[in-house]
Amino acid sequence: MSKELVVALRSLIAHRRKTWAIVASVAMGICALVLVGGYYEYNFWGLKQALIRSQYAHLQLYQKGYLGERDVSPFTLPISDSSGLIELLEKKSSVITAAPRSRAMGMINGHPVEIWGVDPDREARIFTFTTAKRGVTLLSSDRTSCQISPRLASNIGVALNQSVTLMAIRQDGMVNALELKVQSLIGSYAEDFDQMVVIVPKDTFIDLFGTDMVHEVVVLLPDDTPLPAYRRTLQAELRKAGYDLDITIWYEQAMYFRQVVAYYQGFYRIVLAVTASIVFFAAGTTMSLSLLERTREFGTCLSMGTRRKTLVFRVFLEIFFAGSIGLVAGAALSFLIAVIINVNGGIYMPTAPGMSTSITVYIRYSPQATVLSLISALFVPLAAVCIPARRILSQSVVSLLNKEIQ
Repeated sequence: MSKELVVALRSLIAHRRKTWAIVASVAMGICALVLVGGYYEYNFWGLKQALIRSQYAHLQLYQKGYLGERDVSPFTLPISDSSGLIELLEKKSSVITAAPRSRAMGMINGHPVEIWGVDPDREARIFTFTTAKRGVTLLSSDRTSCQISPRLASNIGVALNQSVTLMAIRQDGMVNALELKVQSLIGSYAEDFDQMVVIVPKDTFIDLFGTDMVHEVVVLLPDDTPLPAYRRTLQAELRKAGYDLDITIWYEQAMYFRQVVAYYQGFYRIVLAVTASIVFFAAGTTMSLSLLERTREFGTCLSMGTRRKTLVFRVFLEIFFAGSIGLVAGAALSFLIAVIINVNGGIYMPTAPGMSTSITVYIRYSPQATVLSLISALFVPLAAVCIPARRILSQSVVSLLNKEIQ
């Protein structure tokens, strides 16, 4: 085996131009895959963080049946003993924070919105992925203040520290109104959220709607927590503690995220197919030319007793080594380009549909791109060389020695 490795390496060195052609084609393909994969990975990661750390957290807990009734009867099916539930959750070492939310529809300066009554201290640990932040952070004691997005402020024609009128129908059916000051402007990446949500302290929500119901408890976890398995475990633990709740994972409610991932995965598959095709044909063409030039060499080896299987194995070793070198070169080149892009401030992207602001995209490590790069570098060239190797090495020794390849 060691002898065949040495022979394969010497063949690569002896045919430098063909070797570098294969290495270059593989390296450029790997570089393209890694950079495109890193571009999409950052997009997916950034959108995920924006949705988790401004809207959903990782898990959302509701009373059984609430999700089906909230649009019809918003004051039905609250979470019973929400304070005990939060205390139980925050005792778990895996929970960063658990935040109660009360939600109901209302009007702000005549504009329909969803009003969230929150614990500002807990929400501050969740709402960390923002595009804009102006004003003073909302506190629990700020009963005459609210927090909205710059987009909503623009839509209703108000500025920071100006007053707005919040109107809603109380739980008892009476119409109520409060005058609040816009104490902070905080924007997220989601256009629907920025245009629809007004955040007020819990006590302000009680003053407006006449109820202290908690409709939702959101749970923030470490990003590397396996959410489906964690949900099953948590649901079983809560049932033992007397809480029969519905638990959803953030992406189950974030339809926009699922649509974006499905949409861009299609583009990524196209890039993969094009890159694999380029590597396949470049490696196949280059190896075909190289093998044609070496027919006398193969004929001589066969005439001296070398088995055809051995020659085929040597050819595959050569292309495997060339692909490996191309993989290393492509990885190094992509790393260098990624560092240059990231150090120079990333790639500016204009506002996309469904988003409220433009973004800057960086190159982020992508496990999927890594796997695809390994496949493209090591197996695509091997597949490309099968046909020319079979065609040439299936000829007779005399034909090979006389270069009579048809």
